[in-house]
Amino acid sequence: MVDDLNNYYENLLPVLLKEAEDIFGRKTEYNYAGLTYHNYRPRVTLCETELQKGIKAFKVILNGKGAFQNKTDGIFQLSHEVIHLLSPTEQDEGNEVNYLEEGMACHFAEMITKRETSDNDFCDKAISGFPKYQEALAIYNKLYDIDKDAVKKLRVVCPVIANIESSHFENIKLDVPKTLIQNLLKKF
Repeated sequence: MVDDLNNYYENLLPVLLKEAEDIFGRKTEYNYAGLTYHNYRPRVTLCETELQKGIKAFKVILNGKGAFQNKTDGIFQLSHEVIHLLSPTEQDEGNEVNYLEEGMACHFAEMITKRETSDNDFCDKAISGFPKYQEALAIYNKLYDIDKDAVKKLRVVCPVIANIESSHFENIKLDVPKTLIQNLLKKF
């Protein structure tokens, strides 16, 4: 069962990444270092062994307990983390993900999970215990309501989501309230 689910997730990841690129713009250049599991919160992380060779490589780490006990949970985790593969950065000061990126990740995870599993309640439950994720999703949805292609347009001028600034909204003439921009760009 575990091997079957691992293979399923390994095969699903590039499909989801392609779909995310279609919606949000092309991924930045880096090496993909694989999919692994641990017993903590899922994440995308810099692969230190590759960095020592002078190569920037990122890997996806899912919560194995959740992913292997519940396929819906695994799909939710994977589709969320795929968004972080669009423009992964080292998580040092100033490079942290922002509410925009976490909101995108929640939005995408919700869309994919509902489509792939028809479990409409799972996403609400998965996010309900995490107020920051709820806020990020609500903020992103406001931007989506203004222009569903806003992120794709922004990433043409600034490919790394964590580096998007308020001036980029102005550069592409995106009419978004300043308070919404400030909330989107807060570091998560």
